[in-house]
Amino acid sequence: MKKLVVLALSILILAGCKPGDEKAKEIAQREISSVMKDPESVKFRNVKYIKGNDDNDYVNGTVCGEYNAKNGYGAYTGYKPFLINLSMKSKGIFSKGVEYSVSVKNIYNGPSPGEINYYVKTCS
Repeated sequence: MKKLVVLALSILILAGCKPGDEKAKEIAQREISSVMKDPESVKFRNVKYIKGNDDNDYVNGTVCGEYNAKNGYGAYTGYKPFLINLSMKSKGIFSKGVEYSVSVKNIYNGPSPGEINYYVKTCS
């Protein structure tokens, strides 16, 4: 019985150690929304997380997707691609908080062919 309790606690502790896909998507959407005219109204679709190589306690990866934001007239402009490279680390075993840094934040408004190629290559 004692071994089961220790095993269960170990699983809970390890599960809380590294941020996952959903946390990465949440951070990316917050980062995109924060630079828009009306952050509350931004819509997202086709959001996915592509896991990169972990580095010590850090989880690295790329979040790709599409956003639709309102312009200065209050009208939605249509879905456009975005790409964010994140490095995340849990603040602690019992904390839901995450420390993170963004190394690339590409918010494509009218992407060039080169930008589209980079997006497709990275996010496919």
